[in-house]
Amino acid sequence: MRLNCDLTLAARYTNQAQVSRILSESWFAQNGYCLSCDTDQLTRTTANSKASDFVCPTCLERYELKAFRNVPARRLIDGAYEALISQIQTGRAPTLVLMHRNEQWNIQTLTAIHHVFITPDVVEMRRPLSPAARRAGWVGCNIRLDLIGVDAQIPIIRSGLLVSKEQSRSRFNTFQRLKDVPLRSRGWTTLTLRAVRKLGRTDFSLGEVYALEPDFAEQYPNNRNIRPKIRQQLQVLRDLKFLEFKGAGRYRLLV
Repeated sequence: MRLNCDLTLAARYTNQAQVSRILSESWFAQNGYCLSCDTDQLTRTTANSKASDFVCPTCLERYELKAFRNVPARRLIDGAYEALISQIQTGRAPTLVLMHRNEQWNIQTLTAIHHVFITPDVVEMRRPLSPAARRAGWVGCNIRLDLIGVDAQIPIIRSGLLVSKEQSRSRFNTFQRLKDVPLRSRGWTTLTLRAVRKLGRTDFSLGEVYALEPDFAEQYPNNRNIRPKIRQQLQVLRDLKFLEFKGAGRYRLLV
């Protein structure tokens, strides 16, 4: 896998958005691979496909590619709000692939954001375009990267070095189990996993998770039963084999 883009492909273009799209998509078409199965070549979707740029021809896993000089830490600008919400609700949300490149188009990092972590809770509606705009009334969205935990991030290239396909695929498929959690409650499940990860240790207590109750209240301000929800979601994570219950309110993180 080469870690730089072929600049000659966009030599006749001056629009920077076009240059970015051509260089990044051409590189990914040659070098991208499926994380969900062992297919090593992805297929481009048709032009203007909703919420996806590439698809695996074998397992139909979908990918949406974004290229940046500086990867946003908080909000990722995405496409139409209704289109993405529809994809999420029908179980067809894409895995986001964030390409961080330098000025010479050498790829510094390539990170996949697992689609199971992209729930309606992390999609933020933007204001409709003004009546004077060419697409008046169109409503876009942001994806709140700051609400998506580190477990969602699957490294493919890290600090200019390739991560093995086996390692990236293994990590991706570990979290495929979250597909078994109904979408209506998956946001709670992923938030609980993020809270446990925030503790920074493998063994922890229920009381330590309770201490993070303000984090849950911030994301779900209308919920008045946060502690019961935390206990429920710890059971869900235990059933998914992400946690082990040690007894007496003690747990161990397994992933």
